Amino acid sequence: MATTEHTINDTLAAILRKTRYVWRDTGVIQSEQLGMLKDSTERPDILVIEPYVSPVAVEVEIMPALTVENETSSRLGKTMKSGDMQILSAVAVRLPERIRAKQGKAIADELNSADDIDIALYTGDNPAKFTRWPREGWITGNVKNLSMLIQSASIPPELIDSAADYLANGIEDATSILDRLTYNSPKTLENISNILCQENSLQTQRMAVTILINAFVFHQLIASNRDEILDIKPLEQLRSEPKRRFLISPILEEWNKILEVNYWPIFNIAFKILKILPPLEIYRLLERLIKTAEGILENQLVRSHDLMGTAFQRLIADRKFLAAYYTTPASASLLAGLAITHDIMPAGKTWSSEADVSSLRIADFACGTGTLLSTAYQRVSQLHEIAGGSSEKIHPRMMSSALVGCDVLPAATHLTASMLAAAHPMVRYDQSSILTVAYGKQPNGNVALGSLDLLDHQGKFEVHSITAKVVQGIGESEKETWRAIPNTAFDVVMMNPPFTRATRHEGQSLNVPNPMFAAFGSSAEEQKLMADAVKSLTKDSKSHGNAGEASM
Repeated sequence: MATTEHTINDTLAAILRKTRYVWRDTGVIQSEQLGMLKDSTERPDILVIEPYVSPVAVEVEIMPALTVENETSSRLGKTMKSGDMQILSAVAVRLPERIRAKQGKAIADELNSADDIDIALYTGDNPAKFTRWPREGWITGNVKNLSMLIQSASIPPELIDSAADYLANGIEDATSILDRLTYNSPKTLENISNILCQENSLQTQRMAVTILINAFVFHQLIASNRDEILDIKPLEQLRSEPKRRFLISPILEEWNKILEVNYWPIFNIAFKILKILPPLEIYRLLERLIKTAEGILENQLVRSHDLMGTAFQRLIADRKFLAAYYTTPASASLLAGLAITHDIMPAGKTWSSEADVSSLRIADFACGTGTLLSTAYQRVSQLHEIAGGSSEKIHPRMMSSALVGCDVLPAATHLTASMLAAAHPMVRYDQSSILTVAYGKQPNGNVALGSLDLLDHQGKFEVHSITAKVVQGIGESEKETWRAIPNTAFDVVMMNPPFTRATRHEGQSLNVPNPMFAAFGSSAEEQKLMADAVKSLTKDSKSHGNAGEASM
């Protein structure tokens, strides 16, 4: 007797539960359940209802599966009875006909071994108007591929765009308020610029506002976690009487408690910025910042690198001399998928082993805001969990040594560390390998070249060591970069490096001797010293100055 599709769906759901740690909890993956959708008697084949992200419907049929696409698109726009979350992504699955002939355990064995499962993704909030991927035909793969697609589908483009627009509006509004607030206090903006190591500009003010919003998001997460060690008041309890306004002092008091325990990458710069803001009329700025943070939490995209990546794409102007063109989330996902595969582990190691995975070393030596590193981390976590592991358990060790990022901007390294920490925001870690590397003329008269100094083969000698600030979980410390980043020690390097060229003498760079080394207001003399230093380091290499910093 042929096996029913209900039985096959239950078996597929049981297999999917084992491919992601949080899916192993009861209730996250439901199969063949009535009463899950509001105002509807429909019964989706499989529903994935993971906390903090959007629910995903999965419709499954045995070939020829003539109605699976209509069934799948019909789920879009439906609302969950519990939580009022809308289904914005649905996955159509066509299984090979041979599975219908299997019984009992043989069904699971066949599903686990099958590599000819057809998959298509539908996104949108309307069954009559949706986006299909691929546009035509099907993606053919296995259950692991299906699991990864569902995980990606839980953060659909529509939700990302909506949240990014919300964040963008909040940043723009708060930046305008900050500008008015500091109109009669130019020293404040100068101090903010010094904290961020950037020139006073609209971009710098936006960066400051974004860092503050990020801190308020994590404040609420920590407060809602009810940590016995870290008892933090929710923001709403910090309003002053009788006007119920937000003031700086109560917030700084809570943030100081947080910094004494952990979360340095998230709160350190935010604390410094908030502390120097003029107190007069500050409540207007705080109200807008906190409203934006709460809106992000309502969108349930706190753990999505896509949100911050999309927002930075829209809001942060290109840093002309540092040429930090922020990597799009789609590009980062493509690179991570190509670079980190199921067979990337060194010989004798496996994705299922906590020790093996946490011993990996993955680097981005021009990390910017961390999109590439956080996407690589997400990919590693997926492969580990599909093999039966828990990404939460390896998080402290991944943060300590597996994920290495460098940038010359403190704000960038803090945001990178923050993005990585957001993968498991309630898991504490002590060490970190996200470093702010020295750049420009140093107090001892030497010049530093940022990550390019790592090209120095003599770096192993202490006299030549590069000192970097490292952003850790419980503080900031100095490390000798050569000790923190040993030579030829990496499994994967993913970068979108600066593309500035020494010969780019157009536009606003016409009066700059060497745009490649003109960041932080370096003088013509410093630019020449840095150019000479990098020429020496790249001698006999494949790089060329006219090809830009990327080739170095």
